[in-house]
Amino acid sequence: MTVPAGANDSRHPRSDDDAACWQEARRLREDHRGWVIIWLAPAGEYRAYRRLPGARRDTTLAAATPGALAAAISQAEQPDPQASRQHPGQQ
Repeated sequence: MTVPAGANDSRHPRSDDDAACWQEARRLREDHRGWVIIWLAPAGEYRAYRRLPGARRDTTLAAATPGALAAAISQAEQPDPQASRQHPGQQ
């Protein structure tokens, strides 16, 4: 069995808390289909990635708690009210 580099690194020991955070990331993925959601242990935060409709670039969100990330995802999925307005000079 090959162990990934850094997996046993004493600076980032794998703990029960870390395992619980990965479980929360999995639950968030189930609740928010279409998003790539991970627990980034060294940074101590959850991250979510997705290309949203009309976006030219991928959307990246980060939060320290699962609840905060879920709220950020919900907000990001809301339509932009300014996007539906016509810009001056356009018809």
